[in-house]
Amino acid sequence: MNLKCLIIEDELPAQRVLKNYISDVPYLELCGTFKSAMDALATVQSQDIDLLFLDINLPKISGLNFLRSLKNPPKVIITTAYPDYAHEGFELDVVDYLLKPFSFERFIQALSKLKAETGNRESESAGPGWDYQHRYAFVKVDKTLHRVDFNNIKYIESDKDYVNIVRDGENLMLLQTLKHWQNMLPDQSFARVHKSYIVNIARIDKIVGNQIKIEDAVIPIGRYYKQDFMDKIEPIS
Repeated sequence: MNLKCLIIEDELPAQRVLKNYISDVPYLELCGTFKSAMDALATVQSQDIDLLFLDINLPKISGLNFLRSLKNPPKVIITTAYPDYAHEGFELDVVDYLLKPFSFERFIQALSKLKAETGNRESESAGPGWDYQHRYAFVKVDKTLHRVDFNNIKYIESDKDYVNIVRDGENLMLLQTLKHWQNMLPDQSFARVHKSYIVNIARIDKIVGNQIKIEDAVIPIGRYYKQDFMDKIEPIS
């Protein structure tokens, strides 16, 4: 499930940083950017917004006073150049307090706190055709049901509205999302390593820098996914 978020920030450079960071996180959906809290009020009240990236020093009304005025506020991550209001912010139950300039890694830490707080992990039922005990699935392509053994999958690549299942033997192109397969595949055996790739950990030949090699394929590791991936494979140094 995507988190719908807003940026409330009056400085254009800070807006650009947040937009870039948000664009690198697959589950964040940016629904608007505003220079003042009052400009954002109608959107906050009329839409199901999950998260605000909220500056404190804003025109007309401060970010903290705006937050106090909301009856049922979304989750909030404060982004500010002023450390003096941290205690006040946490009293208002903000998720995190980011001091400018903050890195992408610090941004991800704040999102990790949010996920820990809310338990926000998309879950879908497996549905017909999936057998976890035998580790295979039947998928339909061109009116034909194909059996896909999980162990035979090398990696899965997203291609717009399709996924390409690269496996031993014939590859399969399906009208599905990568997120759908991420939720279905055994978490201990497969890893999302990029917004466009899931890999079978057992089929990895090498990891060189930010690239995975599986036979002749070279697969990038996205910076958002790298730490979780490295934790999962537990390399021996």
